[in-house]
Amino acid sequence: MPMENLTTFLGIPGFKVVDTMQRKRGWRSQVILSLERERGFRFRCSGCDQEVAEVTRYRKRWVRHLFMWQHATFLRFEQYRVICPRCGLKVEALPWLARYERVTMPLAALVAELCKVMTNKAVGRLMELHTGTVKTIDKAAMQKAQAERSLDGITVLGTDEIAVGKGQTYWHLISGMDGPRGPELLYIGEGRKEKDLEPFWKWFGPERTARITHGVMDMWKGFIHSFRAHVPGIVLIFDKFHILRHLSEALNKVRKQEFVKAKGRFRGLLAGKKFVLLARKAHVRGKAREALKDVLSFSKKLARAHLLKESFVHLWSYRSKTCARRFFTEWVKELRWKRLKPYEKFSRMVEKHFDGILACCDKRVKLGYIEATNLHARNIIRRAYGYRDKEYMKLKILQACSSLGAFRPWNPSFNIPP
Repeated sequence: MPMENLTTFLGIPGFKVVDTMQRKRGWRSQVILSLERERGFRFRCSGCDQEVAEVTRYRKRWVRHLFMWQHATFLRFEQYRVICPRCGLKVEALPWLARYERVTMPLAALVAELCKVMTNKAVGRLMELHTGTVKTIDKAAMQKAQAERSLDGITVLGTDEIAVGKGQTYWHLISGMDGPRGPELLYIGEGRKEKDLEPFWKWFGPERTARITHGVMDMWKGFIHSFRAHVPGIVLIFDKFHILRHLSEALNKVRKQEFVKAKGRFRGLLAGKKFVLLARKAHVRGKAREALKDVLSFSKKLARAHLLKESFVHLWSYRSKTCARRFFTEWVKELRWKRLKPYEKFSRMVEKHFDGILACCDKRVKLGYIEATNLHARNIIRRAYGYRDKEYMKLKILQACSSLGAFRPWNPSFNIPP
């Protein structure tokens, strides 16, 4: 192939291909393209990006580039230092190569995209790069994307916690529920106390904080106090799924009480039926549905508790606060003479936070997104068998739970800038 055609296909402005060489390394083939500057090439300072006329030789560089067919491609060229009147002695600026990198920017962009859908080890084997190099490229790309992401247009924030590692170690996840790109994860911080959320408010900024009108969260005091301290007059919406989890725990306590009193055949029926009882009845199928029917037929107390659990979900179907309040009042009346103490305790907790539940009638938000983000974060940690770099783990979770994780196999950043 003529050198002029190789120069055109390579597309690096100011450089031309003057020589090619092929060699074998193991079972793969490598191609080395020797580059020289074209006549009239203009050197630029890496400090101030100004054109500089006086230069001096620096060193020979070998850098990896995108694959040429099945061949791993290397670029070999002479790099210079410029004598800048403003910055002094500096290495020349090359728009297609970072200062200390051994891969070109198009190759780094491709590696970052592949890391969205592949493991680092797989990307390293595919691109013939060390796993540490792949991680460094991926981390730098995610940090840049996170720093450049727009945070404007958000008026509803949602927060939740996730357990990390062993012991009582928690991270808080804060999401934008109504941003211009839809619900997406914005920030991950360590801890779940009120003081642990201070770095988020500083990062989010006072101007954006002033536009927040609603906050979606569970009934954890640290989140409530932090949001009310930084956003006076905020309307809190308590997460539906956390409230239903407390109701499921109350039903499980009733099941345990019945199991302790049970004897003979009924004790055998109750054994191993925890998740059949706690699941929504509409989701129970086949043999599990038959087992549920047998359990409820043998215990009237469990049948009443299960029926109350199924009916409580309708609270979030009301658009009117008056109707929702009337429904809850009637639901509490059904607890009379039922001897369901865990349910009575649950009703008192709901009554205490009922204003945050009624707020759903005025502002409809996707409450399931917060729980889905929590589950997605757990899956990412599990898929990687844990992370040694906490900052890298946070970035991977942010990428997967936001618009940053969109896979673009033909990203414009693969092209060399002029």
